[in-house]
Amino acid sequence: MRVLTKTVIAVVTAAAAVGIAGCSSNTKTTAPVRLTAATTPPVDPGPTINVAGHGQVEGTPDVMTVTMGVQTIDPSAQAALQRNNDRANALISALKSHGVAAKDIQTVDLSVSPNFDKNFHVTGYSASNTVSAKLRDLSKAGSVIDAAALTAGQDVRLQGVSFSIDNTSTLVAKARADAIKDALAQGKQLAEAAGVKVGAIRTIDDTGTQLPQPQFLHGAYDGAARSAPVPISPGSQELSVDVTVVFDIST
Repeated sequence: MRVLTKTVIAVVTAAAAVGIAGCSSNTKTTAPVRLTAATTPPVDPGPTINVAGHGQVEGTPDVMTVTMGVQTIDPSAQAALQRNNDRANALISALKSHGVAAKDIQTVDLSVSPNFDKNFHVTGYSASNTVSAKLRDLSKAGSVIDAAALTAGQDVRLQGVSFSIDNTSTLVAKARADAIKDALAQGKQLAEAAGVKVGAIRTIDDTGTQLPQPQFLHGAYDGAARSAPVPISPGSQELSVDVTVVFDIST
């Protein structure tokens, strides 16, 4: 028992000596000792079934965006621009008077450029002002286009129209639900084919939502020759959602 006591005292004394030596100004400071906890190897989550579900729905466009404007030509750049401004303002006023909100009208192009002959001599100037307008009442869209175009006469330019769905949240929810149902059905089919049972869902990942893209229609417009409003047919548009679902295999 005495021997053990002396040994402990000797160890403590040696440790104290090392501590005192480390505090001496003439002794170099040693790097601190870092302790690293032992890491536990990852646990195998077990077998899984991975499937990709797809959901697709159709919706009817409820907004039409028309792109139209005014193009004027004159030997004088100032005169071409002045007449263009007058016609463009009249066109925009006609759109507003037929129910198109100011926030739905946007200038998309404004330019003045010289015209040249075959010898590259300036023969005059061309001024252009183009706007896009969102028409939210498709039943009146044809009449609105006609009324706006007639204000510009032969200077009007109708570049085309596009259809879109203003609020797609309900359609996205339906497509997403269909995608999950499709994934569940696939998971069950794979499990039955493999002779196992589908367990709990481990993860669900929305891998992509394909929103309907605007459908652009182009064509010439002759307002003076028209006797009836422009016919409008919005048709339908498709929206889809894709999901990836990971199932546990039940034991």
